[in-house]
Amino acid sequence: MAGMALAAIVLISVVIYSLSQLNSIASSSPLHDLTIQPTLRQNLPHFEYSDEGKTLKPENFAGHWTLMTFWAYYCAPCLEEMPALNQLQQQNADFEITTVNVDEPGSESFEAARHYLSDQQIVLATLFDRKGVLKKAFDVTELPQHFLISPEGKIVWKATGAFKWNEAKARDQLARAMNDDVEDSTEPPGPDSTEAPAK
Repeated sequence: MAGMALAAIVLISVVIYSLSQLNSIASSSPLHDLTIQPTLRQNLPHFEYSDEGKTLKPENFAGHWTLMTFWAYYCAPCLEEMPALNQLQQQNADFEITTVNVDEPGSESFEAARHYLSDQQIVLATLFDRKGVLKKAFDVTELPQHFLISPEGKIVWKATGAFKWNEAKARDQLARAMNDDVEDSTEPPGPDSTEAPAK
């Protein structure tokens, strides 16, 4: 009888421990809440990317908003946020998302990255930066790293980390950042010099 009671106690302890571990895993998601403060006004760096029939130059960003994300297959937070970025792009036509993969050419990660995009049905525009042209130009030292680029070719915000891109809060912040930038770049009309002064 005592043995059965002991076994029951052990079983309950195992169940409680397992549940606590599951909760710990769930709460330790690498995705963070997004906070966008478009306070930068940096010119795009000079670069000329060309690979696999795709080209990219600073002038290609003119006329539309772009969120540029650098990632790698060996970067777990990068993979965690990629489906959220994919969903964000599918829900928004106001800007383009371009991802730049920086895995080493010929490595297992490089090939795995291609399979990952296919397996997860990621339809984001993806450039494979084999020669490190974009990584060097944007001075990327940590992953994932993001750059929000205005239609005037200015980097207005950049951040490092994996974010909850598919949440309404993220979409609202992106919309607000784009609207605020438009308002800031629009100067109020000055007084009409041809108008007679008021009496």
